[in-house]
Amino acid sequence: MWIDILTYPSTSPPKFPKFRRATFRLEGKRLIFNLRPMGELAFNLEDVKEVNGVTLTLFKPPRRGIKLTLSWGQEVIVSVGRNPLIYDKRDMYKLLRMIFSPLIEGAVAEVNGRVGVLKILDNQVALVTQENVIPIKPDEIKGEVGEKVRKFLSLLKFLSKENQEKQ
Repeated sequence: MWIDILTYPSTSPPKFPKFRRATFRLEGKRLIFNLRPMGELAFNLEDVKEVNGVTLTLFKPPRRGIKLTLSWGQEVIVSVGRNPLIYDKRDMYKLLRMIFSPLIEGAVAEVNGRVGVLKILDNQVALVTQENVIPIKPDEIKGEVGEKVRKFLSLLKFLSKENQEKQ
C-alpha cells in the first residue's frame, strides 16, 4: 500500500505543496521511503528530532498526518490519500510503530509493583513480565520512556479521530 509524502526544509515551507506517493521500509535503523515515480528518501531513526500530528487543511476534506522533524532541519509530512484501493490507514500506524519501537520496546519499567519490559502490541503498549502481558495506561510509566509512550499513544489517538469523525 501507499502513503503520501512531502519533504521540505523547515526554513522554507512550500506555498503550494506537492505530495508524492511512496512506500516505506525499515532496514536496520534506517527508514527508507521509495518515492514514485522515482527517488528515495532515507535517514536514520536517530535523526528524527520530533514527531507531531498535523491536520492538512489544504485538502477538502482535511486529512490527518504526521510531521517528522529531522535533526538537520528537514521536515517530512506523511499522510494517507483518499483512494481506499491504494491507500490504507493501517500503514500510518505501522510507520508510527516503526518510529517509536526502538524508543519504547525493551525498556525496563515498573507498573503497580511489577517489573518487566515494554512492548508495542498492535496499537497498544504492554508490560511483559515473567508471568503475563499487562496492557498499560499512558500515565502509569514515569520518566523519558513514559513521555515516549504518551507521545506514541496520543499520535495513534490523533490519527484514529479521522476514522471516528466519518462514522
